[in-house]
Amino acid sequence: MCRTRLADDGGPRLKDHKIPVIELICRFCDRNCAYERNLLVKAFGASVGFGEIRRRMAMGCERMQTPQGDKCGAHFPCLSHGLADGS
Repeated sequence: MCRTRLADDGGPRLKDHKIPVIELICRFCDRNCAYERNLLVKAFGASVGFGEIRRRMAMGCERMQTPQGDKCGAHFPCLSHGLADGS
């Protein structure tokens, strides 16, 4: 199985964060998911950006693509600087 090459979004990358469990939460829809880092690496590759993971995990969110842009509240609490939270 060939892995699709993801676009470089310039944000933080999975390979830069070694915590074993990565949480994705949304302040609007009460989403609270936890993913094992090693499973995310297998699915997306270590060089994937958190922005791309967020877009994939929030796929189907009606707030993701609005006429005003991305209004989805999904974000990774482990990224305290907020680069991959849609802000």
